[in-house]
Amino acid sequence: YTRPYPAQPYGLNPPAAFAFVFNIMYPVYFGSSQATPDEKFYEAYQVALVANFLTGVISAVLALFGPLILKVVPPAALLVPIAGIGIAFLGLEQTAYSIAAPIVGYSCLAWVYLGWYAKVRIGYGKWRCPEALQIILIGVILGWATGLNDPETLKSAAGLVRWLGPDWSGDELFSNFGIIANYLGIVIPIGISATATTLMCLVSAKTAGDPYPVRESMIADGIGTMIASFFGSPFGTVIYIGHPAYKKSGARAGYSLANGLIFLIFSWFGILALMQAIVNQATIGPIVLFVGLMINEEALNFIPARHYAAYIIGLFPSIYDWTVNVAGRSPLGGPPDGNTNLDGTLTNWYGVLAWKRGAILVSMVWVAMAVMMIDRKWKLATIWALVGAFFAAFGIIHMPEAGFDNFSTPFWEQCNASTLTCWEFGKQWMYMVAYVMLAATFALIELARRCGDKTMLPPIDDIHEKSLTSDWFAEAEGGGGNDEGEYKTPHRNIEGSAPAESTPHREISPDDIDPEAPADEEQAAASDSDEDPVKNEE
Repeated sequence: YTRPYPAQPYGLNPPAAFAFVFNIMYPVYFGSSQATPDEKFYEAYQVALVANFLTGVISAVLALFGPLILKVVPPAALLVPIAGIGIAFLGLEQTAYSIAAPIVGYSCLAWVYLGWYAKVRIGYGKWRCPEALQIILIGVILGWATGLNDPETLKSAAGLVRWLGPDWSGDELFSNFGIIANYLGIVIPIGISATATTLMCLVSAKTAGDPYPVRESMIADGIGTMIASFFGSPFGTVIYIGHPAYKKSGARAGYSLANGLIFLIFSWFGILALMQAIVNQATIGPIVLFVGLMINEEALNFIPARHYAAYIIGLFPSIYDWTVNVAGRSPLGGPPDGNTNLDGTLTNWYGVLAWKRGAILVSMVWVAMAVMMIDRKWKLATIWALVGAFFAAFGIIHMPEAGFDNFSTPFWEQCNASTLTCWEFGKQWMYMVAYVMLAATFALIELARRCGDKTMLPPIDDIHEKSLTSDWFAEAEGGGGNDEGEYKTPHRNIEGSAPAESTPHREISPDDIDPEAPADEEQAAASDSDEDPVKNEE
């Protein structure tokens, strides 16, 4: 379309990695009949390789249905779940490292806003540092000056630098293929979540004006995961969130190419540990935070203000997921003993665990339901409640693994190994019934509306909301971005200077009204026109 695109970010799938570690590798390791810890770990690693390969197969197969999914899923339900990852894993997780070391971290956090938002760049004349580089320089200098960086760690990391090269793992991949049948209940939800994540990232890029082919991107995702498993990776790869940050930084296709080549060289020569010893985490955290900020800005700029309540609840599953991980309270133990990691927790911890399971899909279902409730589209709200019931019935969400083995009994992770008591109010069938009850509620409301209940307000039909599929490439043809890396969404760009037609559905709040504006309408119109085109637009 006569202009360059930034290449999509591509890398490991962190939610799937956590799920594989705690729900596949952990139980295989402790249930192994091997004699030594190394042999037990190797068996768990082999099973994870097979699981990762199957995840890639699932992603590639589901790619056939990608365009159909985009037609039926509301845009907010595809944008908010990755915004939740941006808040939890890219925001809270990374910022905590900077807060823990304030002499280094606070300056690095401030330079995120100074560089990318205030456009302050260190340098002389036209020679200025890129935004990320100046954060690294400040953080590294302060880190070594204050002792946050450890010389002994650097020395140890330097000793790891050597030629490692690629390692073919195809033989190990299928050596324990039979064991994986016991873990399909974990693999299948992860495959579905990985597919959903890819779709969400495609929508994220599309709202920035860069639509990518849907099926091609999703198939490439699955194939990349399968190839990674043949070379020893137990964790899948996905199109990752971050396209808005790439675009705002002026990245092109060569950025991701260079990124991949650098990681390839660093991993083959064992340089990654050395780089981590030189650049402390308090410095890297704010750069990752910027990606999370961009994702959330994009989601908030795209969805109408009336859907902000849906946006907020859609953040919860990823926040719960991160909370369990950072607190070191992931369920440990196993049947029949129960969860050894429940001591000291309150009953609401079972709710945290339930929304941690399948967090991406939980967020999608609840955001979709909330959007339909807000817009009073009761038939669609009913359908989404039934989708939630379907996922819950099979244990794809809310449960540690899919299947029906514990359909009517608590899972082991809901049973305290110390007190020998179980949480009896969050069984698999209960979550299914809860969604069915919601579906019945929405259906009854729709029936009352059709029967002439005058208290029922009509649905909100926003004529300005665009289809994600019918005009998928329209903005690319019309120049949804430019060669300077300007970041735009269909509704408002990040600098706040979108054309008038790009914010048709934004609702005016009291904060949008200037109390000092002229009372006379003609004077106000003239004042707005002369002084502030953005205010005139609103």
